[in-house]
Amino acid sequence: MKPYAYQCKDYSLLTPLFKKIFIEPLIGFIPWAIPANIITIISNAFFYIALYFSFDISLLGNATFFVIPLLLLLYLIGDHLDGAQAKRTKTGSALGEFCDHYLDAFNNGILMLILFNLFSVTNPYLVAVVLVTSYCAHVIVFYEQFKTGWLIFEKVGSLEGVILAIFIIMAASIEPVYQFYVNPLIFGYSAIELLLIGISIGAVGTFVKTVLRTPNVRYSIWMYVVIVSLIAYLGNYVFSVAELTAVVTLYSSLYLGKIMQGHLIDGIERSPGLFTPLFLIIIMGVPSLYEGNTLTVLIIYLVASILLLIYRTFQSLGKFWVWVNPRLENEIS
Repeated sequence: MKPYAYQCKDYSLLTPLFKKIFIEPLIGFIPWAIPANIITIISNAFFYIALYFSFDISLLGNATFFVIPLLLLLYLIGDHLDGAQAKRTKTGSALGEFCDHYLDAFNNGILMLILFNLFSVTNPYLVAVVLVTSYCAHVIVFYEQFKTGWLIFEKVGSLEGVILAIFIIMAASIEPVYQFYVNPLIFGYSAIELLLIGISIGAVGTFVKTVLRTPNVRYSIWMYVVIVSLIAYLGNYVFSVAELTAVVTLYSSLYLGKIMQGHLIDGIERSPGLFTPLFLIIIMGVPSLYEGNTLTVLIIYLVASILLLIYRTFQSLGKFWVWVNPRLENEIS
């Protein structure tokens, strides 16, 4: 197993202020015994609760536009508290990095789906472009880490994206603002759709910039770009917006997990899988083979592959898991 060293360059515009406002005052209230990985898991649960409420606004009514931002904020706080807790208790590890960053991989697609749900984004080609570009940008950041050992956060990254989503969703509680978001504005696109197009353009910029500075970029990353684009294109003919988001999210997260395995465990560069695109090609050619079962087959395959990847990762890194942090001589109560 590779020796572990977490090396990060964080150029985020908002991270210093966010830590000063939320993390520094709160970290002292976190019991020493609570492991950072537990904080990671709990904080990510807020994202899934937010996704649940986004599917049916009638569950909470107008309160939806306050509850979901609150849940996203709680996620952000937990996502930074886990690192602060690991540093404070000197329990940082390769497993902790895997848990933290790998769960974030799924949140990329979940955040997009929350916005799609809340603002009725149904343009299939726009959805496909947003998903593909955002995940290409997400994946290349970790591919660069695999190649160089350095994780580099740009000035505008995931923290800024979630905070922007929080303010957009909160503003939507005002009916005229919501109507401004969802009604056609330019060339038939709504304000939210134009925002998503802007996010896609920014993601492409991040991808290109990161590729250019990453040494020895090999075929696997280009293979991923081609395959995920093909999945998104073919998926438009088969899936709903939520279903397509699920498939692209799971496929991309599976590949990202392979990249993290290479970085954290064995240094091996792995290729993205071929089953998903080949399966879609087959059912497009002979739809009667799996009529009505396409999504079920893909979800089962992708989830099983992800669980196997997690199992193998824990086999290698599981010794770093703790249920209670060890007490140190210089422990701060």
